[in-house]
Amino acid sequence: MARVSMISGVFVAFLGFAGPVYAEGAAIAGDGTVSAEAAKAEQFIRTKHEKVRRVLRKPDTPKRAEELTELLGEFLDYDRLARLSLDTEWSKRTPRERERFVSLLRQLVERQYQGNMESTLQYKVAWVGTEQIEGGFKVKSAARSTKRKRQPAISIDYSMSPSENEWKVFDIFTDDVSLVKNYKRQFRRVIADEGWDGLIGRMEKKLKDKEELY
Repeated sequence: MARVSMISGVFVAFLGFAGPVYAEGAAIAGDGTVSAEAAKAEQFIRTKHEKVRRVLRKPDTPKRAEELTELLGEFLDYDRLARLSLDTEWSKRTPRERERFVSLLRQLVERQYQGNMESTLQYKVAWVGTEQIEGGFKVKSAARSTKRKRQPAISIDYSMSPSENEWKVFDIFTDDVSLVKNYKRQFRRVIADEGWDGLIGRMEKKLKDKEELY
């Protein structure tokens, strides 16, 4: 239980809610073979993942922060993540509201993904397969502690779809917990209780609170 709170909890407690954690159902299964496209998707995320780990091992400086922002922007599809997380609320928002939401979400996801990755720097990551899903692939990995060898591995999987000549990640699963699904639950609850302005206010406060820690 401790390892779940350490890793997947980084994403689950996005806006401070202590609600249930949702696991996604089984994706569309492939035929057991790894196609050329699946191999490309896996190689893409493996390369980006290793680059992120290398950057995170550098001293924590403004330059490192800039490198991470650029690198994460190369493979995380913030626009699609925003649309999926807001669900039907997305169509109700003006272009300016959408732009503001995506900007805030990008900053929060970047910070949380960084924290998630930093938590597993002392873990050995193995890539364990690629599964076909609708419109793309889910690339699966398992992170195992190099210090606590008896501790079960943590699964970290990436749902990806093609984008121009590369790939983009639009959801991340940690021990089968969907990032998008948990964001959707939290956003829906805040909007129902506090309205759109309440959601934006919570996101801005979350960023401000973090800044005040430095």
